[in-house]
Amino acid sequence: MTDMLQLLPGLMILIPPAIAMRGNVYSALVSRLGTSMHLGLFSPTLKKGNVLYQNVYASLLLTMILSVILGLLAKLMANAFGISSISVYGFVLISVIGGLISGITLLGIAIVVSIIGYRRNWNLDNISSPIITSAGDMITIPSLFLAAVLLQKSPDVFVTILSTLFVFVAVLCLVKGMKSDDSAIRRILIESIPMLFLCGILCTFAGITLDIKLKSLIAIPAILVAIPPFLGESNALGGILSARLSSMLHIGTINPQCVPDKLVASNFAVIYLFSIFVFLLVGVLSYFVSVLIGISDIQSCPSIFEMLSISLLGGLLCTTFLNFASYYIAIISFRFGLDPDNDTIPLITSLTDVVGVLCLLFAMFLIL
Repeated sequence: MTDMLQLLPGLMILIPPAIAMRGNVYSALVSRLGTSMHLGLFSPTLKKGNVLYQNVYASLLLTMILSVILGLLAKLMANAFGISSISVYGFVLISVIGGLISGITLLGIAIVVSIIGYRRNWNLDNISSPIITSAGDMITIPSLFLAAVLLQKSPDVFVTILSTLFVFVAVLCLVKGMKSDDSAIRRILIESIPMLFLCGILCTFAGITLDIKLKSLIAIPAILVAIPPFLGESNALGGILSARLSSMLHIGTINPQCVPDKLVASNFAVIYLFSIFVFLLVGVLSYFVSVLIGISDIQSCPSIFEMLSISLLGGLLCTTFLNFASYYIAIISFRFGLDPDNDTIPLITSLTDVVGVLCLLFAMFLIL
């Protein structure tokens, strides 16, 4: 997408929050479903009024509402930081079309994983977040690319009318959701929208950081290739831990206390062990993929040792952050009577996107 990023200035600002939003909405969805299985409330049917229907309906509304918000936010932040960018209508069009394509796809994956997991007695806390975050990374960027191509080929009048229609539909979705007779749907929206808005702001800062460093990143394509899987793995690890902590708080396995107990510490250790493996894998794959598809050559690309060092150092720094952030966000949410499934994963994902970008860039400049 390097050519597209140069043809549509400011588009990089939208990429991190768009990826994160998909993970935030649908990882939170499967986390809530996992908790409902632990509590014996889940049933594998979309009949109106049951847990699966409530979550699917609320997630579709959130996808539409947040896609419009992210488009508006990207333009607002670009103007605030003096960054040259496409029009606000262009941002909204790309954000909503990309959001609907990837969101509907992820919703289908989430439903299938949840029903299969229920029937096979899987623990969704361990498997759902990695599946959703990885699928979200893989689907969201091509979806944004297709939306960007549509923007380039469409007349300005069409873009303006369609974007305005999307804003109207988002407002309608918000009103419909808030006036729903189902208290569970209202609670998901009331607790999720403010948090997801905050998450959108945080992830936009990650996009601004990448946009400012875009020339440097394009000059080292292997690092540009590494960014989505690096952030994806960071979010997957944070999602696993957040979902497990939320379930343990709901069922009383752990108590919300200032110092993590032995059970929480053992979960931290497992996440560290996972991180060593996955971030080494990210480094290896990014190196070989960038060389094999011809966007880097052996002379200009960092050595495989440098790529491994950058990915591992950045990953361990990011893992340290997400371990402690996941725990304290979950217990604070729980103590205030909120559902950690609605708050912890979105906030930790967005914070991890910002911190992950900074950790990766820090490791890159330190080693290169």
